Amino acid sequence: MSQLPLRSIVLAAITLDPKVWWPLFPLLLLIVVASLSGSVVWAIRTKAPTRDLLIQVLALSAYLFTAVVAMASEGGGRVPAYAHRLPSLLAQGILLAQLVRIWKRADARLLRVLNLIAWGAILTDTGLHYLMPRR
Repeated sequence: MSQLPLRSIVLAAITLDPKVWWPLFPLLLLIVVASLSGSVVWAIRTKAPTRDLLIQVLALSAYLFTAVVAMASEGGGRVPAYAHRLPSLLAQGILLAQLVRIWKRADARLLRVLNLIAWGAILTDTGLHYLMPRR
């Protein structure tokens, strides 16, 4: 009998039940904000080129705006649930452009890693939205 709850948890995880996977979204948000904040701090502390700092601030701002819109759409109010997808795509595009820009620069290794972490977490968030069934 003690196996029944574990079995139901495993089945719920396999079927991507939103009740099981929903706590991942705040964790992914935290990962993205922490890595983008770290990249801004890195750009300031290392006296990186102004363009790097501006792009990182822009990426962080776009993702914070995405988070605000996503939280506003959770309450079932006037903001549609899909409204946060456009600013999320903007943040992803900014990160992709920055990664292409700095990919071969030897002095920007940590910046690349932080941006890859942020971009991976955003893509994971996007993937979970599409994989979980709507209820």
